[in-house]
Amino acid sequence: MRKLFYNGEVITADKADSVHQAIVIEDEKIVFVGSTQKSLKYIDEETETVDLCGCSVLPGFVDCHIHMAVAEAKSGDEIFLTAQNGIKSVADVLTEVENAAKGKNEGEWIVGSAYNHEELQEMRHITINELDKVAPRNPVILVHKSGHMSVCNSAALRVAEESGLQFPTEHILKNTDGSLTGLLKETAHFMMLSKSPLLPDDEALVTGIEKFCKKMLAAGITSSHDAGGYGTATYRSLQLAKKEGKLKNRVYAMLWTLFGKDAQIQNARTMIDSGFYTGLGDEYLKKGPIKLMVDGSAVGGTCATEKPILPQMNIFPTTFSQKELDDIFCEAHRAGFQLTAHAAGDRAVEMTLNAYEKAMEHFPRKDPRHRIEHCFLCPESLIERIKKLGVLPILNPGFLSVWGSVFEKYYSDRVEDIIPLKSFERYGVMTPFGSDAMVIDEFEPLFGIAAAMERRDIKKGTVIGENQKIDFMRALKSYTFFGAYASFEENIKGSLEVGKLADIVILDSSILGKSPEKIRNIKVAETYLRGKTK
Repeated sequence: MRKLFYNGEVITADKADSVHQAIVIEDEKIVFVGSTQKSLKYIDEETETVDLCGCSVLPGFVDCHIHMAVAEAKSGDEIFLTAQNGIKSVADVLTEVENAAKGKNEGEWIVGSAYNHEELQEMRHITINELDKVAPRNPVILVHKSGHMSVCNSAALRVAEESGLQFPTEHILKNTDGSLTGLLKETAHFMMLSKSPLLPDDEALVTGIEKFCKKMLAAGITSSHDAGGYGTATYRSLQLAKKEGKLKNRVYAMLWTLFGKDAQIQNARTMIDSGFYTGLGDEYLKKGPIKLMVDGSAVGGTCATEKPILPQMNIFPTTFSQKELDDIFCEAHRAGFQLTAHAAGDRAVEMTLNAYEKAMEHFPRKDPRHRIEHCFLCPESLIERIKKLGVLPILNPGFLSVWGSVFEKYYSDRVEDIIPLKSFERYGVMTPFGSDAMVIDEFEPLFGIAAAMERRDIKKGTVIGENQKIDFMRALKSYTFFGAYASFEENIKGSLEVGKLADIVILDSSILGKSPEKIRNIKVAETYLRGKTK
């Protein structure tokens, strides 16, 4: 079936930033891009024609960091502590926990998700004493929206103690008198998760994948780089979803588990020992990089930095030592894997680059395209190294619109190093974009593109790093061609060029020349995957 779209604004995202009027797709591929007049030769009795009426056509978006395999997967009867669910204060959270406890037997867990102290009226964390008062007989864990911390009650901490868990002291928050606050960060938090009933079963995971795939396609995302989560359960559920026809877009899967440092090491070893490496699979599901979480969260103020994080003047350690990173990444690189690391703070970025450099020096390999997820704080000295090593920083511009004011509070002394989009462009570094949903709700690429252009907190109005804004075309490429490049697939997708897969997005209006505010309000009218509307 041949389909001709004409009289539009076909923004190709090719090397020349070409914009045309028409595009023709046939047999799941693009067969023509050019003027409306020249496209007419493709019309015959079987050609379907679509008058775009000036609307824009874009390449299918590639979200390079999204937890799509777990975003919609729910583990039973967890409670959702979001503003959308009416949670606006500490009292609201405690009421939800108390009501949940009434329906539980003694010792049964209460799991709260999407908890965010920054959105509560009091702008503070729930305390262990408050949780103990409303749920004294049940273990409680409230998982923070950032994914990097949680608040637990005494019953939950007793479960951890009785199971032999020994939390790193620097990740257990205490009051000035030495008593526990209930707040766990980073390694302590992830270790605690391993003892909670967080992991959904396969059926829930597959159902969640199907639901979130539909949401992504509605937003124009035809390819996603799944950032991992539940380790082997995630990999298995992705394959099951594909087998059952429920995997609706293309997935490049990062190989990672969230259940603590030891679990990450075991996962990496298992992947290396399997003999299979990055690239195994097909256009719909492909094995991606081995991932390690080197530090904490930028929004949680727990990333590993060279200078103290304001206002408490904290410096958080990395999860892995330099030797541990070197050993794992050198072995994985030698085995043929693309490597990636969650590294938000500049100290974590530097350590990751050290490990990559060592791996590439000891075991030379052509074009490994190693990555750094987030790369949040990145001064020019590190950008120079990133360019030299051919590393891809996977950036999350949407964070600036959602949490810009939080970043100003923590990093006001170095705002030009926060997601330094323009600096990367000046150095000629590709910057694939990812939303990091489920960490934020606003996963739509048009939201991320607008954020990259204006760098403004949409609630507070704060602009973070005025000099690091980029233009529309660069932002579009970061969500299309650069994303395809990050998974070694730039020859088959990422731009609207003859011979490439017919993954295209049609908007409900023209987008060129529009302000970031107007871009955020443009809608995706239709998404085509391999030439078929979804």
